[in-house]
Amino acid sequence: MRTPSTGREVVIEAEAGKAYVDRETGEPLEPVAQLLPLAPTPSELPWSVENLRFCNWCDQLCQKDLNDCPHCGRRLEPLDL
Repeated sequence: MRTPSTGREVVIEAEAGKAYVDRETGEPLEPVAQLLPLAPTPSELPWSVENLRFCNWCDQLCQKDLNDCPHCGRRLEPLDL
């Protein structure tokens, strides 16, 4: 959700039909994105650009905190930190 005047964003679990307001400005928040449920994964990280990497075997995206690719099952390369 985003406050239109300030651009401040918050991630919340919203309910359909309920109005949400920014606690600092009192303005109504506008929905700008929706998280979709994905297949179960052993990772605790959300699917966002900052948390993903490509499998060195099958070239599919997977979360950075996994040791094995959820697509091909092979061991992922160590991360370059």
